[in-house]
Amino acid sequence: MSLFKKIFKKSKENHSKSNKGLMNALSIKLSTDESEISVTSSPVGTITGSKHNDFYVYEWFLKDTGEVFYVGKGRGNRYKEYHDRAYVAEKIKELYETESRFVAINLTEVEAIELESKTMLRILNETNHRLTNRITPLLAKRGNGYDRSPNTPYFEFEKAPVLYATEIDEHYFGKSYREFDKVTEENLKAVMFIERSIRNDIERIYGGEMGRYIDETKQLLNKHGSRVLKTQFAKSVTAWIYIGDDDVYNYEIDQDKAIERIGREVPTYHLIDVWKFLKIKYGNLENPKVKKIEIKPYHNRVPLNEIKNFNNWEKGFDEGMPYWEDGDAERKNGNVEKAISLFDKARYHGYEAPALYNSYAMAYRKLKDYDNEIAILDEAIKRFSVGNNEIVIQKWKDRRDRSIELKMKNKL
Repeated sequence: MSLFKKIFKKSKENHSKSNKGLMNALSIKLSTDESEISVTSSPVGTITGSKHNDFYVYEWFLKDTGEVFYVGKGRGNRYKEYHDRAYVAEKIKELYETESRFVAINLTEVEAIELESKTMLRILNETNHRLTNRITPLLAKRGNGYDRSPNTPYFEFEKAPVLYATEIDEHYFGKSYREFDKVTEENLKAVMFIERSIRNDIERIYGGEMGRYIDETKQLLNKHGSRVLKTQFAKSVTAWIYIGDDDVYNYEIDQDKAIERIGREVPTYHLIDVWKFLKIKYGNLENPKVKKIEIKPYHNRVPLNEIKNFNNWEKGFDEGMPYWEDGDAERKNGNVEKAISLFDKARYHGYEAPALYNSYAMAYRKLKDYDNEIAILDEAIKRFSVGNNEIVIQKWKDRRDRSIELKMKNKL
């Protein structure tokens, strides 16, 4: 099996067109017997085909300490112009006395791109400087400063995390992590679940059973008489409940939006704290709520036992993925029934990926074919129940619940 496919197979839950970026980001050198593999990073810049020989690579740094916070390439006055996309670096320039310097001048575009990447690698691998560049070379030994600060508390079982500060925010802007608000009964009247930033390491909080905690919390909220909203900035929202975590900067942006749109800040809780609060009030759930519904899906999909390459993931990926790509393009163009036909072919040839099931579900939702949407989500949940897929499975369960609601409404 090729190195690329080994990488894909290790992260099956992320199969999508975005995987191609990973393939393009690697440069692989194999010995003749494939016993040695060295992986090197390709340059992070984009080649435009310019024939000029007056490119340069530059650094922005703090005058007092010499710490480099941004590396770039350009021509003319680029090194001293305002950078719209480098907004964090521009914020640093507003707060500190900074200077710029050239790493090298009179370069071709290709030389500048290569040197820019090498300079980033040197800084990230040989210094403790925190670069604000959003894209950095693949083989950097540490992050570029957008990761959680090392001073952030570590994840613990059944303990709410914190809204963390990134290394950059902590180092340059003096921010620190923020604990979630203390849960109060009156603020559980109308809640909104925040599902972003649910990374795999969040599972440590839930002991690998995140779905159970979410289901129990929703059932307890229902018992409490709470409403679960679909809109974060609804006028009636009384609290946000985070399933994962987020950084303080994003939290502050959300609160600013809340003040602007609904005239107040919103109490912000973590799911674990809400779960504990309601468990103390109501105790264990003796009869968990189970949604049962009769569905009659009509489709042309072959049974699972007739799927080609069912036990050969690599071959199924090769043969099936092109059908999914074509199908998803058709779905986005509004040709939903044709898209479903192509998804059926991708599935038949053995393409097993969350992206396929997401596309199926969106297509059936577009057609208001809730029976088939529920059926395909049931299959997805079953097929991906083994392994570290709790996050994606929970999203499918939530979507399935919504599809059931829509089906029931459609009957009225």
